[in-house]
Amino acid sequence: MNIVIFGGSFDPVHAEHIALAQAAKRQLAADKIVVVPAFVPPHKREKNMAPAEDRLAMAKLAFAGVEGAEVSAYEISAGGTSYTVRTLRHFRERFPQDELFFLVGADMLRDFYTWKQPEEILSLAQLVACGREGDPADFRAEGKRFFARFGRRFQVLSYTGKQVSSTDIRVQIAFGQEPAELPAAVFDYIEGRQLYRVGRVREALRGLKPARREHSLRVGLMAAESAARCGVSETDAILAAGMHDCAKYLDLSSPELQGFTPPAGVPAPVLHQYTGAYYAEHAFGVSDAAVLDAIRYHTSGKPEMSALGKLIFLADMLESGRDFSGIHKLRRAFYKEDSLNECMYQSLRAELRHLKQGGGAIYPLTEQAYRYYKDIR
Repeated sequence: MNIVIFGGSFDPVHAEHIALAQAAKRQLAADKIVVVPAFVPPHKREKNMAPAEDRLAMAKLAFAGVEGAEVSAYEISAGGTSYTVRTLRHFRERFPQDELFFLVGADMLRDFYTWKQPEEILSLAQLVACGREGDPADFRAEGKRFFARFGRRFQVLSYTGKQVSSTDIRVQIAFGQEPAELPAAVFDYIEGRQLYRVGRVREALRGLKPARREHSLRVGLMAAESAARCGVSETDAILAAGMHDCAKYLDLSSPELQGFTPPAGVPAPVLHQYTGAYYAEHAFGVSDAAVLDAIRYHTSGKPEMSALGKLIFLADMLESGRDFSGIHKLRRAFYKEDSLNECMYQSLRAELRHLKQGGGAIYPLTEQAYRYYKDIR
């Protein structure tokens, strides 16, 4: 038999996972697809990850209608770090006479040289790579590099996967949306188990107008996608993004702000960052100081912001719905610059230029932040 091993965190499993498995089954004339949710993926950083048992249950629901598909609990039952070589040893023992294929994405293929015991992996199964929309994979060049290193070749699926992000799906769920990429049974399971909820984000968003909720979602998507790169917890990024505008429409006389005293000299467009931090803490139970500070300074910025604070400031300013002169250059800097301080400097400079040209009130804290990041970038 031809057997395809398809591993991953499946956090959560989505329609593109199913499409990829079916494409591999067709092209490789496979008799069986074994889907293996990981216990602790070694390449993942801290994030809003569902428990292993729930990811296993979701995978079983998603692949229930796929002919020849089997969802294996091997890695979850084995515990520990989910190394591919250990998993393939298990399936080689289980299927000693069969042809094994191990399915990887283009990004995993590029990192394959750093994996634990890659030579043994290639002795246990044949590698099969799949490209994805938006990923400029050069399989020809990679094939030469691969052969020079291992003296072996990998196969390439003719199927190109759609650009579907599990991170984006988790953010959408945290914000109370139903992602189109999720099988209905999987979404129902997630809602029933209340997976991927982050604090009281959903509750906070109910007080916003639809356009502001959409803005907050876009901030959450941008912040969560870049959280690991910036050394920030995905959960903290989602929480701060979801709460950052929670008091946008509250007047200072509102009962919800009883006991709040605004700082002196705050321009009206900036005030909601302070009321937002107060409201998030007192109405929605946010207690993490870094999250509250990210909310408190997401419009003005300030010197010596945390990585989370910088991330929310930049995501609020540069999310995909924003459109102003120079934003494309700033977005490129955000995604390409290694230093968030450089991005802060460029973005604060653009903000101050906009305020001066438009005659808007300039908050002294923003000027202080600009000078600070100009000096340390």
